[in-house]
Amino acid sequence: MSIGVLFAVPAEVVEHIRSLPMPERPVYISEELEDLYFEDYPERTAELDKSWDAIHRSLTDGSLCFDCGEYPLGGVILGGELLYYDGEEYDDYIITAKSPLEVARLAEGLEKLTKAKFKRGYESIDGSYPEPKSKEDMEYSWEYLEDAVPFFRHAAGQGLWVLFTADQ
Repeated sequence: MSIGVLFAVPAEVVEHIRSLPMPERPVYISEELEDLYFEDYPERTAELDKSWDAIHRSLTDGSLCFDCGEYPLGGVILGGELLYYDGEEYDDYIITAKSPLEVARLAEGLEKLTKAKFKRGYESIDGSYPEPKSKEDMEYSWEYLEDAVPFFRHAAGQGLWVLFTADQ
């Protein structure tokens, strides 16, 4: 399973990614953006490790799909503008971008999310989930999501875009 990371970035970064040819977008993320943000802007990063898959499924309809589930929570991971991934030629990486308006709504929705509601969502994850569902996996996923709440709050307060990235 792949590792997911969230980045809070200014509009110029999103515009730059859009300007790149599709094959160069993951290279830019992994070779430039990651180094810069992990070193110089750690408050603008949130590592999700492998929990991103369960988080997304728990906040949506239980499946792994783009823009599924109800907003705002359905957009936390795979919602927003799809900058890289088509399920065919470009399926080795995922990059999505959420606008500052979406980020503000996500931050508000996450502030209201309870562990009980997240657990109900986790329990509804469908059979395509690659890990065995367990209390430990649910707790692991919840902890990563809880740790991401201040990240979304900060990004919303600064009017930043949020990128979700994962290598496949």
